[in-house]
Amino acid sequence: MTKEKVRLVLVVAPSKMECHRTAREFGLDFLKVDRMRFIDNPYHLRGWSRGTAFITFNRRQWSTDDGIALDQALDALTAKGHLRIANDRDLDELRSDVPAGIAAGAVHGTCGVRT
Repeated sequence: MTKEKVRLVLVVAPSKMECHRTAREFGLDFLKVDRMRFIDNPYHLRGWSRGTAFITFNRRQWSTDDGIALDQALDALTAKGHLRIANDRDLDELRSDVPAGIAAGAVHGTCGVRT
């Protein structure tokens, strides 16, 4: 019997509170938190499998030194293909059963980066 590979999504923001807010904005179900990883430090973006999906929210507002470093790390790792922006297929598995648009203003058809 083969073990099914679990698909993880990185929730990236400059603080744990912002990570939580990002997950809510995308309508993610916190009962499925075992398939999410909250990342608030650029160093913690290292070591993920090539092509690991991530989501962010409001990156233009990351004006602190930590936020800028996180933003630059995401840009570099995305450009190299180490990380990729989450798509609906990634997120649908993590969304609550509440219809899209109701859960925290989530909109079906959005990609993993909201500004």
